[in-house]
Amino acid sequence: MDTAPAPLRVTQFGLCFSPNLGDGVIAECLAHGLRSRHPGVEVTHIDLSGREGFGHVTVRGRRLLIAILDRLPRAVRQPLAERKLQSMVDRVAAQWHAAARADLVVIGGGQVLSDANLNFPVKVGRAARMIAEAGTPLALYAVGASRNWTPRGRDWFRELLACDLRLVGPRDIASAEAWTAQAGGGPAPEVIADPGLLAADCYGPVAAKVGVVGLCVTDFGLLEHHADGAVAGAGSGVRFYEAVARALIASGRNVRLFTNGAAEDRAARVRVVAALADVADRLELPPDAERPAELVAQIAGCEAVVAHRLHACIVAYSYGRAVIGLGWDRKLQSFFEMTGRPDGFIAEGATPARIVEMLEAALAAERDPRQDGMIARAWAGIDRLLACVSVPAK
Repeated sequence: MDTAPAPLRVTQFGLCFSPNLGDGVIAECLAHGLRSRHPGVEVTHIDLSGREGFGHVTVRGRRLLIAILDRLPRAVRQPLAERKLQSMVDRVAAQWHAAARADLVVIGGGQVLSDANLNFPVKVGRAARMIAEAGTPLALYAVGASRNWTPRGRDWFRELLACDLRLVGPRDIASAEAWTAQAGGGPAPEVIADPGLLAADCYGPVAAKVGVVGLCVTDFGLLEHHADGAVAGAGSGVRFYEAVARALIASGRNVRLFTNGAAEDRAARVRVVAALADVADRLELPPDAERPAELVAQIAGCEAVVAHRLHACIVAYSYGRAVIGLGWDRKLQSFFEMTGRPDGFIAEGATPARIVEMLEAALAAERDPRQDGMIARAWAGIDRLLACVSVPAK
């Protein structure tokens, strides 16, 4: 009697349960893409920070901890951080070992090839050792890479080269260049479009409210800690968002204040709302999103979006909304360049008046025919990923 073939098993190591729900959007869109292209595939998600679900906090007082570490010399802070990170991975090692025994392991997306106090180098390096031990094919998929690897961080990241590494798929040219400059081996990078571009297909239709602009509030402390470029609104804090909201309201629009979910961002939104008490009737204040689908609904329900957060911009783009990206990180600028809309990005000179002017132009523009091509590139990335199951890198 014939038996049905075993289902394809794919494990994603990423940031699926991050409080920044944009990372959850990546994981869910990736799984949606795989299931659409290969029905019956079993997708397992492993959170690189050891979280086991949304709302699971593994590090309390993150902002204070980062501030303390940043004040220490590297020779002191790296051993401290490495010991703490190793302990975290030890607690979930059995789960990670089991998950590594699959038909394909995917690391990504997100900015996981970045070295801030060895955070991702240790996590990715430990995962790589388990994947190599299992002999499972590995793909780096739609990953962001930064040019900030320390010597110790580089040693950890190079554990990836000991795996059956079948795809190095950075999500933009800058990440491809960062990988090439630092990794010292592996397959030639192939730029892979972010799976978040599949959001509209993954989560389904959402009606946009005409005259409502979504303003994504992000904590400036986090932005400035991770920034690798000029930060739009730097030095102003929540006053920047207050001023942008007032300018949008003065232009005749209502403003939906939302966040991508991080606790620091939520606290910043509370302060922005308090500063705008006199125009509260022109504000929409959705409940804090707890799941990626809730965040997507908040974004897609707007006519336009203004945001520092990359995946707020990507989701809005997927739904065909007008988008203005506020600079702080090369990855955001790269997205607007990749989509052929560099005029939708601003870092230096990001005054409220200029942002409103850019938004007016974006709303007046006809639908960009290049959007279909970008969505097609995201689907092609899924196909390329599935090809890794049977086609080793040359």
